Amino acid sequence: MKIVQVHNIYQGKTGEEAVLNEEKLVMEENGHEVIQFIKDNSDLDSFSKLERIGMLLSLNASSKIAHEFGLLLDTEKPDVCHVHNTFPIITPVVYEVCRSRNIPVVQTLHNYKMICTNSLLFQKGEVCELCINKSLYHSIQYKCYRGSYLATAAQAHVIQHHRNKGTWDNLIDKYICLTEFQKQKLVSGGLPEAKAVVKPNFLTKAGTNIEHGSFFLFVGRLNDSKGLQDLLQLFEHNKTAQFILIGKAEEPAIFEEFENVDYLGEQERSVVLEHMRKCKAVLFPSKYYEGMPMVILEAFSHQKPVVARNTGAMSSMIEHEVNGLKYEQIQDFLKAVELLDKDDDLVESFGKNALESYFEKYSKDKGYSNLLNIYSSVLSH
Repeated sequence: MKIVQVHNIYQGKTGEEAVLNEEKLVMEENGHEVIQFIKDNSDLDSFSKLERIGMLLSLNASSKIAHEFGLLLDTEKPDVCHVHNTFPIITPVVYEVCRSRNIPVVQTLHNYKMICTNSLLFQKGEVCELCINKSLYHSIQYKCYRGSYLATAAQAHVIQHHRNKGTWDNLIDKYICLTEFQKQKLVSGGLPEAKAVVKPNFLTKAGTNIEHGSFFLFVGRLNDSKGLQDLLQLFEHNKTAQFILIGKAEEPAIFEEFENVDYLGEQERSVVLEHMRKCKAVLFPSKYYEGMPMVILEAFSHQKPVVARNTGAMSSMIEHEVNGLKYEQIQDFLKAVELLDKDDDLVESFGKNALESYFEKYSKDKGYSNLLNIYSSVLSH
């Protein structure tokens, strides 16, 4: 089987590129051929003013991309096209190019972009569902995308234009949602349920030489939307447990007053995995719905339970008192950490279950099987 992957890379590294390349690798390891059609938003920095205006005028469908992508399809003749992101350079024109050549299209939904202009269902520090089942133009008044009326209007126009045109209903053969929670939320906003399947992301291998250490680990951006206030309340309350924080903080000095908190800043992946290997458990207090946090997959693959807010993707991924603990109120968060800090047997039990979750849902073998089944299903039609 030959697959063409389509992806528009954001400015700044994201987990989507990791998923793209993991899927490419696992398909190639199993004898399939994968080619990539990639554009990078960092290229926008070198665009002239005229080129930028031209891109803005062609956000709905770029004739330049249609020509370039069409030549690739005619040369390579892939069996399936797997799209990850098209905004803003590639544009949804790739769906029409595939349909004109009878090439089935699979679309991975890494976020909530089809029903939300900022892709997150989150604004002003809180979950926001104001535009579900409404025109996306409704979001312009809130400047949801990059805090800009103009940028929000441009994003809303692309999504709403293709919603009205029927692109999402008619030109995509299968949608990949990352969790059952995400699927149901997108379906409630108009995603064709009959075309939607759940396929989690995966990791190529489990951790090795695992230790159950004495510290709790947080990995990610240290800001309010990722649960910073919950962490600060935890540190104020719990002076005995040990905490290590890895990630970018807007105000790193705020951690200096806590003797049991070690802030390491941003670190290479190898450093993150070494701490994942040695920690007691992983903390994930994000207020976002999230797509599929790779931190949780890494925790499971390293036999580590996760303490997370009971919302979004976390509500689907974490089984309470099985592979971790979920909370809704801050007091429950504090109690969950105290419980795991005092009960090593419980940590080990949850950790074993976490590893089982990894092998059952998020391993390389499971990821390949899921992908192959999805590609086969669109080819059979």
